[in-house]
Amino acid sequence: MIALQSIFLMSYSLAFASCNLDDGSAVDIIESDDENINGFGGVSSDDEAHDEPRVRNISVRTGVLDEKAAATQALGLYALHTKSSYSPYLEETSRILVRHSGYFHEDVRLQAIIALKSILTSAHAIFQSQNDGPAKAREMLDTVMDIYIKTMTGDDDKEVVAQACMSVAEIMKDYGYAAIEPYMSQLVDATLVLLKEESACQQLEDDSDMEDDDTEHDELLMDAVSDLLPAFAESMGSHFAPIFANLFEPLMKFAKASRPLQDRTMVVACLAEVAQGMGAPIAGYVDRVMPLAIKELASSDATNRRNAAFCVGELCKNGGESTLKYYGDILRGLFPLFGESEPDDAVRDNAAGAVARMIMAHPPSVPLNQVLPVFLKALPLKEDREESMAVYSCVSTLVLSSNQQILALVPELINLFAQKSTFAATLQERLPAP
Repeated sequence: MIALQSIFLMSYSLAFASCNLDDGSAVDIIESDDENINGFGGVSSDDEAHDEPRVRNISVRTGVLDEKAAATQALGLYALHTKSSYSPYLEETSRILVRHSGYFHEDVRLQAIIALKSILTSAHAIFQSQNDGPAKAREMLDTVMDIYIKTMTGDDDKEVVAQACMSVAEIMKDYGYAAIEPYMSQLVDATLVLLKEESACQQLEDDSDMEDDDTEHDELLMDAVSDLLPAFAESMGSHFAPIFANLFEPLMKFAKASRPLQDRTMVVACLAEVAQGMGAPIAGYVDRVMPLAIKELASSDATNRRNAAFCVGELCKNGGESTLKYYGDILRGLFPLFGESEPDDAVRDNAAGAVARMIMAHPPSVPLNQVLPVFLKALPLKEDREESMAVYSCVSTLVLSSNQQILALVPELINLFAQKSTFAATLQERLPAP
């Protein structure tokens, strides 16, 4: 045990030393108010994050830069996996990560943004046993959230901003709405800036040597931004409605026919999860969203079809009577997804989930004599197990209510549940012993 502790102590010491290495020199300081600067300036990890100007055209020892990024990543991993045992190193690590979140190079900033979430996890474990723990935990959360919110609108690297958005979404899921409520106004404002494509990282570069094709980073960024809305909805429930009202139109801009296929995928998936989390208030958006989702059921892209099937199901589940007029068009759009021409099992599973939600929401609007034979042939689910609850709850409810249409299909049902039992038994056999 003593030897293991010595190894850990050495690892921490080496990581701290690497984080504090001298970086070399840099030129062309951006937005400096110092009139005496002649184009050259030392770059140090001691610079305060977000308060000092970052630099461009950097002359730096590449090995040092890589080492500093790797050391920053290591500190985050140490904190994440040792949790309360990380207590002796928490304060110094926090100082380093705050500095590195405003570092001049995006590789180091990215690792700092990731590691800050890990430090938050470790701090939560450390402080929960202390009398002044809640106050310390709140102070740490204040620091981390302040950095993330500033990064969302002020950082000029899309991958760094995307990671900040993902970290915020994870914090909401881990700690709930009560923890992030003090920051909601700023978070919503920052999200709106990103949806309007007005943040620092979304501005066009003037440099002639910049890459023209930034599609991959755009997709990564907007996927992360769109994940914030479902996180808001899940943590706030129906109380998210007034906030969503301000975000809806900027989001729908990405669903226009002129936008790339990936943008429409992002919008449909986002709206499905918002409907799932927000519940009944989604009814006010059905007439805008449902035609889009129905159209995407016929997309050439499997991910689009999968998301669209999930979306129409969640809209029917939560949208109330405003969805009934679309039932016929939805069923016609879903029908090809059950056929042999559909090559993707996940698409078929989500189509089954959509039908199940429609039946549960309003059984009289679904012609069960036509739908059930097709529906049951798609079972058991093969890839997207998250649809299991909706699908098998629907089947069970119909059976327990002695629905005549499903009772006529008892042989198929027996075969279906026999397959499910066999699958479960096989899975249990393959699981390692506890």
